[in-house]
Amino acid sequence: MKHEQHTVEKQSGEVTAMLQAASPVVDIAKGGDHMRGLGKQRLPQFPLESDDDYKARCKSSWLFDGVGKAIDDMTGKVFEKPVALMEGNGKLSDWASDIDKEGRDLSNFARDVFESAIKMGLSFIMVDAPVRPDLVTVAQAETQGLRPSMAHVALVDVLGWKWVSTNNGPTLMQFRIMESVAKPDRSEFSDEKIPQIRVLDLVEGRVNVRLFQQNGKQEWVEVEGGGTTEQTEIMVTPIYTARTGFFTARPPLARLAEINMAHWRSQSDQSNIMHHARAPIKYFHGYAAEDIAAFKESPGYAFFSTNEAAKVGVVEHGGEAIGAGRQELKDMEFQMQAAGLQLVISKTGNNTATGDAIDEGKQNSLLSMWADNLKDALEIALGWMVDLGGLGSTSTEVFVNKDFTATALSHLTFEQVGKMFALGAIDAGLYIKEGVRRGILSEDVDPEQVKEDVLADAMGQPDVVDE
Repeated sequence: MKHEQHTVEKQSGEVTAMLQAASPVVDIAKGGDHMRGLGKQRLPQFPLESDDDYKARCKSSWLFDGVGKAIDDMTGKVFEKPVALMEGNGKLSDWASDIDKEGRDLSNFARDVFESAIKMGLSFIMVDAPVRPDLVTVAQAETQGLRPSMAHVALVDVLGWKWVSTNNGPTLMQFRIMESVAKPDRSEFSDEKIPQIRVLDLVEGRVNVRLFQQNGKQEWVEVEGGGTTEQTEIMVTPIYTARTGFFTARPPLARLAEINMAHWRSQSDQSNIMHHARAPIKYFHGYAAEDIAAFKESPGYAFFSTNEAAKVGVVEHGGEAIGAGRQELKDMEFQMQAAGLQLVISKTGNNTATGDAIDEGKQNSLLSMWADNLKDALEIALGWMVDLGGLGSTSTEVFVNKDFTATALSHLTFEQVGKMFALGAIDAGLYIKEGVRRGILSEDVDPEQVKEDVLADAMGQPDVVDE
């Protein structure tokens, strides 16, 4: 049996599977132009539909970006207040103002990492520090800019990793990433870049860096620039939003993306049927083929035939399918809204109307847990920077906002809150809490009776639309 050869540029099966699972979320988040550009990959062509008709339908399709809105909303809630160090930490605070040495402060850097983790299920922070020559002191290294920094490594740039299980838990032994660097022989005014693979290996307690670039034969060969570092571990930490294992995850918005993809296809159908409904099909009875070929339609233009039985008519769409399609789109839009809110609001068990459901939700919603994961990862990475920079016992605690659940339902009508309850996105305690806050329900209502009433009515009635 012939085994497939594994080379440095080969993406691992785990990474490939995660990228494939996240691709609907990523594609939708890139917007309508990207979705239209994907063509049949995301918008199937109908049987007997001509290529020209398909292209016209594809170009006229527009994207209801439920996924992108959910990502923006959730990211906006967490970063409504900036991520910041909890204490003034001198040199570390200075580093945090340009945490990646590319101009991003800690909060802007964290936002990009967090948004990527929402799309993919996880993202990575890597701490790096240039190799300090033996004769260069710490003070000289700082003057020369040889300080530690953070780098965001998105899943799409990861090629693979190796790890072993130890008494202290999983230990990362190798990490491979694809990056882009300036072309060595580019001209003065060129910004041309080339791909480069960075391989981090933990060898005998030290991290060794190897760099690979393609030669003239498009073969990946090791180049100068790597070497052994002072790091005693591979300083890469993940930010999970839907962890499935060590360095593995699933996209948390997969369900939302599935509904959004169905909406994309249904909306295309709706636009297509509306186009045909607005342009009735003419039919001709009792005309010769040459008469029909000469037919022109214009105000004041006459059309005649010597056949007394000849007539011209139109076949118009009855409209039932248009109404049904419109309602289907509205239903899916609400389902997307509900799926997004489920990530923000926790189910708080048997809380009564007077219980502190919303405050408890701050700590237990999925979005709050993701914010905690971000906080943990940032503090781990800052700890590595402190160690590499020789900053001693400097505090690395950071503030990450989680105070957002109280406003999660404020933009919905109470009827929509009822539907959220019927869908299982919120529990009876939070539903009643919202009713009391709006002055619609009293605090002594029976939760079980409320549940029966909502389940009986909320999902059975279509949304009211202002004409």
